[in-house]
Amino acid sequence: MSTIQPLLILLDSAEKARDDAVSQMENARRAHEAARQQAQSLADWRKEYQQRWSTQFSKSGGMEIVRCYQDFTARLGDAVSEQDKRVAQAALFMEQCRLQLIERERKVAAVGQLIDRRALEAAQREQRRDQKATDEQAARAGRGGSSPLSSSMGSSTSFVPTSY
Repeated sequence: MSTIQPLLILLDSAEKARDDAVSQMENARRAHEAARQQAQSLADWRKEYQQRWSTQFSKSGGMEIVRCYQDFTARLGDAVSEQDKRVAQAALFMEQCRLQLIERERKVAAVGQLIDRRALEAAQREQRRDQKATDEQAARAGRGGSSPLSSSMGSSTSFVPTSY
C-alpha cells in the first residue's frame, strides 16, 4: 500500500484544487448574473426615461431641455454600453473558470483511476504470492509423504544390522 500513499496525497491536492475551481466558478457565475441584471436594469431605465420624455416633448419643450435630454441619454447609452462590456467580460471569465473546473475534475478522475489500477495490481500481486506459497507448501507436503522409498530411506540410515 506504500506505493499508493503518494497518489493519495496527489488525489487530495487535486480534490482541493477542484474544490477551489468550483468555488471560483460559482463566484464568477454570481458576478456574471449581477452584471447581467445591472445591464438589464440600465437598459430598462433608459427605455422608460426615453418614453417619459418623449411624452413630455410632445406637449412642450424648449431647445435647452432637448439638449439636456440628448446629453443625458447619450451618457446613459454609454453607461449601458460599458455595462454590456462588463457582462461580456464576466461571461468570458465564467467560461474560463468552467474550463479550468473541467480540467481539474479530469485530473481528479485520472488520479482516482490510477489509484484504483495500482490497488488492483497490488491485490493481484498479493494473490499470486499467496498462490505461489500455497503451491510450494502443497509440493513440499506431497514430496514428504507420498513416496514409499523416501520414508524407508530416511529410516534405513539410522538402521545398522547387528548380526552376520
